[in-house]
Formats: sequence, structure tokens, C-alpha cells
Amino acid sequence: MPSKFLKILLALSLLILIQNCGYQPLLTEKYQKFNINTFDISGNKKLGQILANRFIEFKDSENQLLCKINIEKSREVSNKDSAGKVLEYSLGVNINLEALSTLDGSSILRKSYSQKRSYKASKFYIDTLSREKIITDDLLKSIANQITNDLNLAYK
Repeated sequence: MPSKFLKILLALSLLILIQNCGYQPLLTEKYQKFNINTFDISGNKKLGQILANRFIEFKDSENQLLCKINIEKSREVSNKDSAGKVLEYSLGVNINLEALSTLDGSSILRKSYSQKRSYKASKFYIDTLSREKIITDDLLKSIANQITNDLNLAYK
């Protein structure tokens, strides 16, 4: 009796594992319904180009967009010791975005994105610059994901 019960339980467990619920997130690149043809970048053009490179191009999308981006980066000293030596920096990225349809020129999305992070100053300046670059890339990646999600929601 117990072995028959275990066989049935094992068979049901295996069946449940094989038959998943079919859940798939809707805000992924697979369901992206837009393509950004061109970027009009003002402000910090280097950061704007890094942000533009984060978007995947879909040639056969029916919703073609033009994105106007104004991007600014700020680095401020957030903490000093008693001798005046910098201990910590605060890095901020501010982006004003306007996405326009290339078909009729209508505004699809107009939004400002802003993120800020702090990082410790290193003993060597080159290490501090390296940390700043890594944090800037992380901030741009996060903002690019937010923009993609907002544009996906605009077309849902």
C-alpha cells in the first residue's frame, strides 16, 4: 500500500513539474512593440550615446519613434573629513526624455528620470574614476530599463 501511494505521489509530482503555469512577463524585449529609429541627444552627448546603445532595434516594428534626450550628470562631494579630504562623492544622472512618433509627430511619452548614488573615494584617483564609471553605467542601465518599461506600457 505505501509503495503504491508513493508511486502515485511521484507521478503526480512529476506531472505538476512538467506542466508549468505558462507565466511569461509582459514587459520583456520579446513583447516590445516599438523601435527607436533616431536619438536627438543634447547635454552630455557621451552619456546620451551610451544610453542610446542600450536599446535593442526591432526592424519590423510598426511603431517607429524619435527620442529627444537631454542628459546631465552631476558629481558632488557628499562627505569630507576634518582635514578637508574627500571621503564620499554623490553621483546623479538626470534625463529629460520625449518620445515622438515618426508617423505623425505625436508625443508618446514625456518624462524626466533621475537617479543618484553615493560612492567612497579611493586612495588613488584612478580607482575613484573607475568606481564613478561603473556607477554611471549602472545608473544608465537602470534608467534605460525604466524607459523601456514606460514605452511598453504606452503601447499596451
